[in-house]
Amino acid sequence: ILWSVEDMKRPRCTNPATRPLCTTMILLHALLLVLSCWPPQAAAFVEPGMAGDRHTGIAKRQKFCNTLKISSSTSDGNSADNSPENASTTTTVASSCPFVKYFPRYKIDMSSRKVKQKEKSWFSSLVPSMPNLNQAKLQSKLLAGEKLAWHADLDGINAYSTLWKEADQLLQNEDAPSVLVALPGATSSVVQNWAEIMSWMNNQYPFDDGMTRVEATLLSPKDENAFAVRIQKMTDNTLPNRMEDFGVGTTNRRTLSWVKRILVEQGICPFTKSPRMSGQGLEDIGVPVGSIAYHASSAIHPVSLMADTFHAIEEMIAAGPEGKAGVSSILLAAPAFDDDFDLWAGPIFAMLEASVVAALAESQIGVVCFHPRYACPDGSSWPGFGHMHSVPRLERWYQESKASGNDKESDCHMQLSKEDIAAGGAWQRRTPHATINVLRADQLEAAEARRSSSDLYPINIDKLVGPSGIGSEKLAQDLERERSMT
Repeated sequence: ILWSVEDMKRPRCTNPATRPLCTTMILLHALLLVLSCWPPQAAAFVEPGMAGDRHTGIAKRQKFCNTLKISSSTSDGNSADNSPENASTTTTVASSCPFVKYFPRYKIDMSSRKVKQKEKSWFSSLVPSMPNLNQAKLQSKLLAGEKLAWHADLDGINAYSTLWKEADQLLQNEDAPSVLVALPGATSSVVQNWAEIMSWMNNQYPFDDGMTRVEATLLSPKDENAFAVRIQKMTDNTLPNRMEDFGVGTTNRRTLSWVKRILVEQGICPFTKSPRMSGQGLEDIGVPVGSIAYHASSAIHPVSLMADTFHAIEEMIAAGPEGKAGVSSILLAAPAFDDDFDLWAGPIFAMLEASVVAALAESQIGVVCFHPRYACPDGSSWPGFGHMHSVPRLERWYQESKASGNDKESDCHMQLSKEDIAAGGAWQRRTPHATINVLRADQLEAAEARRSSSDLYPINIDKLVGPSGIGSEKLAQDLERERSMT
């Protein structure tokens, strides 16, 4: 750009006859610059690669696992506290590679979120019956068999919890074809972005044959003076949307056993000293100790899973971070997704992350991915926020730690292989069931500032798979034992 600006001062560009050509060249240079920097990596939008084609993603992962090759040009995408960077080495490892994964990249396009909430006029505040006129207009637009669900004074997380709940209830109601949901107090972009997430789901989510599809259609706020959305079934279901004979207590006990075994007893999370409470060691910087809320979802359908997740989030925000009822974090297990990590880490977390952003909740919460088949990112793609650091980054940290002697908790200075390092990262995220961890954003920021990731992760890897560590075989046995708990 600087070169182009200077070039405009040259004689050939100051000549009126040739100036249009110079202007065209500058525009072309600017376009090339934009394309070379595209796409931007944002918190909410996991970029697309094979959106909707998870089978292609699996094939790429299997091909990658036959010969793991990470070169100096590898882009290192990581979790929420990282940005992509280049790996420093070129290594080839023959391996079945169960702990490393290529992450297909997904993107949910959403319109601008910079839409302010509608301000009520002084006249409307003096006439409390005004909303009834809106309801009357919406009532006149109801379809046959449709009900109007009017939810005043909801926005952000509360609005999203309501939208997902209404969609989930529609799935469970065989007799209802649709529902018209009105959120007159919500920011318009909140409702609009939710409808866009629903549209992406219908186009990209790999639904099994027989699963119900629902669509969301916006009603113009100009017509109704309230933002309303029609949620309508597109297909009849022949498959259940939720698991039958689901044991909430059993599922939660399995998750709690894992927290005790990995996070507490092995000290993998330095701020979790109890399977019931977390946040220890951060009190001096204003982070209170709060309870861990265990939730279990019977959801099979993605809409039902989102409804359960946002209901749990809504409860956590309402409870506050401290006191007897305070909640520090959420662990929500969803056993129906145990057998498909590609689906869990791909479309499910793409929808979840986009929902957090669309609900204007980035400053309140963050989400982290766990799964019984969790695999670390291979570093060749950006997996989205909430994932383990990539193998190249873990390897670099591990090598630097060994070279500097910072890993004082380890009694051995032997170097691990790339595959072992990947295993050490993956075992930190392998839970009995597919699990969503919801953390308070301010507490997460405080914890990240207190700990040193480059020191912590090498120590954790040694504890789990190092020469004196537990080992993958024992870790697998312990995980299977927890998965079989009754």
